[in-house]
Amino acid sequence: MTWLVRSNSGLTPELVVVKRKRDYLSESEFLAHCAVHRRLADAGGPVPGLPASAPDNPVRGPDGALYEIWEWVEGRPVDVASPADLAALGAALAEFHLLADGALDGVDLDPKEPHDRFEKARFHFPLLAEGLGDAGAEQHRALVAAWTAAHERARRETPLPANVLHGDPCPENVLVTGPGRAVLLDLDDVHPGPAVSDLAWSLTRVGAVVPEGDGFRDRWHAEAVAAVLDGYRSRRPLSAAERAALPHWIVASLCCAASDQLYDYGWKIDTAALPAECDRVLALAEPGGAPLPDA
Repeated sequence: MTWLVRSNSGLTPELVVVKRKRDYLSESEFLAHCAVHRRLADAGGPVPGLPASAPDNPVRGPDGALYEIWEWVEGRPVDVASPADLAALGAALAEFHLLADGALDGVDLDPKEPHDRFEKARFHFPLLAEGLGDAGAEQHRALVAAWTAAHERARRETPLPANVLHGDPCPENVLVTGPGRAVLLDLDDVHPGPAVSDLAWSLTRVGAVVPEGDGFRDRWHAEAVAAVLDGYRSRRPLSAAERAALPHWIVASLCCAASDQLYDYGWKIDTAALPAECDRVLALAEPGGAPLPDA
């Protein structure tokens, strides 16, 4: 869906990235995402630039599909074993949130599917119960009741302001461009919501999910979580309400990650291994399980 090509525009050919609209996006959604990308790039945000030489960006290709053209970014993938790289990921995400405050003004971003991870988790959690079978049903019900009640209480008492979210700020969507610097790629899931939703997803992906595999760690990777959090808070400190809400969003992110890692139109791991893998997810989701600081 993404190609690196050499542009023929101008006297000096340049490398550009051509990104095709994903099938699950409507044309209006894709155009809205491109508008947000343009605003973030113009504001100096941690995203790839959009070439001025392509005034009709996005463009419609000979196949009738829409394409967005990016400037080529020199960088390398995030090393998930490097605290410095993870801190750069966190800092880039915070800068994205800070610059995105007005990025949706006048942009009609109306996704056809809900992005709220709590709403998604209402579907994903029963998948874990299915994987656990009868032995884990009681644990599953108790945990669902606990985080649902906490989330509803947080929404009533300390509502979080809406921001523009990246939607999938995981290591695979980040390029490290220099010491302490990174950019976020693939703005296909941009949507409004509380900033802690993005942050929780990043923490879950680096701290709970096994890198380059399907499944979950036996325990949280505390150092990875701390590195992303430190990088994020170095640019954008969390409010008291965000600190209180973050653990609940992490649980919702774990539920969604379980669907990505374990279930994709059918269980992705052996049936015999499924109960133990689902049990890992529930153990990671226990209240107070994530290694988060108090302040």
